Amino acid sequence: MDTLADLPPARGGLLFVGLNPSPVSVAAGHYHQGSLGRRFWQRLMTAHVIPKEASITDADDALVAAGHGITDLLRLPTSRDIATDAQLTAGVGTLWQKTALWQPAAIVFIYRRAARIAAGRRLSSTWGQLDGVALAARPCFLMPGPYAPPDEVAQGLNFLRNLARSVSPEIG
Repeated sequence: MDTLADLPPARGGLLFVGLNPSPVSVAAGHYHQGSLGRRFWQRLMTAHVIPKEASITDADDALVAAGHGITDLLRLPTSRDIATDAQLTAGVGTLWQKTALWQPAAIVFIYRRAARIAAGRRLSSTWGQLDGVALAARPCFLMPGPYAPPDEVAQGLNFLRNLARSVSPEIG
């Protein structure tokens, strides 16, 4: 099966977690190349997690250069959000192991569904720190959803900027 390789963070960086790769991303050889994925990279640029001049087509390289990493709950590429909860849940143990091995400062879920699956319960937060949720003793956070209102996105990205600066002071 063709898929994307994990991009581990430097010890103490942020680990971004998505659902699973899209076929478009796998064909390009880089994470988040679909329309929602490109929005994710633009948000990381706005939050100064990666440089604003980074190319979206290889923004995952800029993420790694900044000391952060990215992975997915499920390795299987699918179009859109069609993976079952059971398929995604099967990836939580592996995510826990990666977190223990890589030792990021924090986990940042890109999508609410990934955070809910990893937490094993419904979540009241729409973005920010997930109260009572940790993986391998690492705090977990949630980015604002792709269709969140602009004011919520602005607040969430400011939070993300501050989080990234707290683990990597040279960022931003």
